[in-house]
Amino acid sequence: MGEGSKRDWRELAQLAAAEQDPQKLLKIVTELNAALMDRQRKAPSSWSRRVLVADDDPIVSRTLVPILRQRGFESDVVATVSDALNLIESQVFDVLICDLNIAQPRDGFVIVTAMRKAHPQSVIVLLTGYPGFDTAVEGIRQDVDDYFVKPADYEVLISTLEKRVAAKRIAG
Repeated sequence: MGEGSKRDWRELAQLAAAEQDPQKLLKIVTELNAALMDRQRKAPSSWSRRVLVADDDPIVSRTLVPILRQRGFESDVVATVSDALNLIESQVFDVLICDLNIAQPRDGFVIVTAMRKAHPQSVIVLLTGYPGFDTAVEGIRQDVDDYFVKPADYEVLISTLEKRVAAKRIAG
């Protein structure tokens, strides 16, 4: 390992568990401690509860977004696929709440794919006014975390987001 390159804390923990030499073990434990402290310092900013809401329905932006903000989520709202893609490329989001059909049927999956690629640990929830078995299955295939039918119960939706964000923080 070259000077300046850092090893993952999981790798270091495995090395420490297997090391027999006390001097080498001390060096590994010191490096492990530094890696864990660095991870802890980065954790709050990496899980800021930033939400991207992608939905062309103005009712969603007028109703859901204020509730998200009251519950401590920082929210950005877009009404087009291209605006969503631009924000996903330029900013970090912890959560995506995405309409399934924005301009075209199923075009929400374009946004889901981009979000999963750019932010693999994000929580992704689909909203749809047109539920279907095929889109639910596609959501599973696209690694969507949940699927809500409009009009969604916002309390249940936000409770689900809070639990999923917390679980991803722990899994880290």
